[in-house]
Amino acid sequence: MNSPSRTGLDVLHDAELYVTKIGGDNAGRLRENIDTVLARKADGKKQMLAVSAIRSSDSSYTKLAHPSARDKDADNNLKEGFNTTSHLIGIAKSIQAGDTATAKDMLGRIRLFTKGIVASEVQQDNLLESSPAIAEMDTVIDTLLNELETAIDHGEEYSLHELEKDWMLRKDGAYHSITGVGEQLAQALYRRYFSLRNLDSAALSIEGIAAPLLGTDPESVIENEDTVKNAITALRANLSDKIQALLPEHDVIVSGGYLPVIASQRGYSDKTGALIAQVASRLGEKVVYLIEKEYPIMSDDPRKNERARVIQEMTYRLAMELFGNIRGADGGAIHPDALNMLAQDNIDTVVLNPREKLTAKSGTYIHHYNPEPNGIEIIASRSVPVAIQVSSTEMSGKPGFLSAVTTWFTERDISIDQVSTSERTTSFTFNNGGFTDSVLQEFNAFLQSTFGPDEELALEMLKDQSLVFCLGNNMRKTGPAARAALAIHLAGADIHFQTQGLNEQVMTYMVDSALIREVRDKLHRLGIEMDDAQFAALMKPVREAITRE
Repeated sequence: MNSPSRTGLDVLHDAELYVTKIGGDNAGRLRENIDTVLARKADGKKQMLAVSAIRSSDSSYTKLAHPSARDKDADNNLKEGFNTTSHLIGIAKSIQAGDTATAKDMLGRIRLFTKGIVASEVQQDNLLESSPAIAEMDTVIDTLLNELETAIDHGEEYSLHELEKDWMLRKDGAYHSITGVGEQLAQALYRRYFSLRNLDSAALSIEGIAAPLLGTDPESVIENEDTVKNAITALRANLSDKIQALLPEHDVIVSGGYLPVIASQRGYSDKTGALIAQVASRLGEKVVYLIEKEYPIMSDDPRKNERARVIQEMTYRLAMELFGNIRGADGGAIHPDALNMLAQDNIDTVVLNPREKLTAKSGTYIHHYNPEPNGIEIIASRSVPVAIQVSSTEMSGKPGFLSAVTTWFTERDISIDQVSTSERTTSFTFNNGGFTDSVLQEFNAFLQSTFGPDEELALEMLKDQSLVFCLGNNMRKTGPAARAALAIHLAGADIHFQTQGLNEQVMTYMVDSALIREVRDKLHRLGIEMDDAQFAALMKPVREAITRE
């Protein structure tokens, strides 16, 4: 089907239920978010909010962050600000190590940060009397964080379970997520703030929901794909009953962005919001899923490139390439599992900044459609811990070579990212840091014993590399690859590795990390900002030179 004439603005107008994921720095903007909720309520929209843990990228909060709990961006640079969830995971790891002092230190930092954010919001709200309102909000914070502090002090009474990214305490058959405390706190703070502003809301409660899903051996549930699917099916049914009961009576429903089972990976609040949207849609509601971010989806990082443009429309296929965290660009705005849920039920999705004036061009509308060829639309990149090249005259073509190599790395918890092959070489990039010189030696021995002997076998390792992605809804036209290659050449970078699939939605290049900023700048200028006529004029002397007799 061709792209309809509808825009994100049209979708927002037609929908009856807004399911809104409030994440990133927006989660801490209670005052602005209640104004948005009230405006949408006045427009007759029912709303379900999935609120992430409160965090901030403001550098003034960096001093509160524990050094071991600071996040890194896709290019491996330390982020500024404070991430509550990272500190909660740090608390869990400290409990596991028996280091209660560090656990309580991190908890104190969360308390100071959260109270600071909330107090600032209340003080700027002219409709509230600051002192009593701050006192009420502080009580909410202290009540929940004191419960976690008690658990830290009495750790011997609990069993600690590491369910990938979800760290849970279990006592008397009940589960309590340490990771999910940030979302639990955000839900409670939003509801209390709404109450202070006389806005009625209901809570989507998940009290006691984990035990039936996880049983007595939660690790076995999370580690098995079939049991995870069964648990999510049961979770969806439970939520369906709750949402069906709440929607007729309440215009505003607040959920924390945490749900058990799906919280085993970071980005789980995206999945929580998507699951809620999926449930509501299957109940017959006319749903739009809103992802509220600092920016809609842009052609480049707007914090580093002032010329970045809003991507007004995107297929789910392109979104999965952009935000996929295995072989995709790991763009970060939406978790890939959430995209799968939304795409499965064909739920219209809009990414926007609620503080910006809403127009047909101010958000990104994600849906199923067949786009016309439009070349490169987005530039993204991420660092590569290591890349290796296997050179051999004997091995690469042998049956089972790639399968055996993949299995060997999987058994060592090392994830292969990209693969490129030629007659006598096979190149791999990896998306985690588990590849060392000793692993390279072991890999060499494995290859010789399994596919050798081969006296010409050579392994080459490249470090400090970055993958740069050129993405578009449909790049089935002449020019995108030429633009990309020319841009990288003009940036002074050598292309060590490149791939492109038959879908022609993504081209991937590996270059030295030291040149990534220059590469991205040139790619954006030549690949996106320069229209076809300008590029044709640029290439005219080249075309004439190579066709001259």
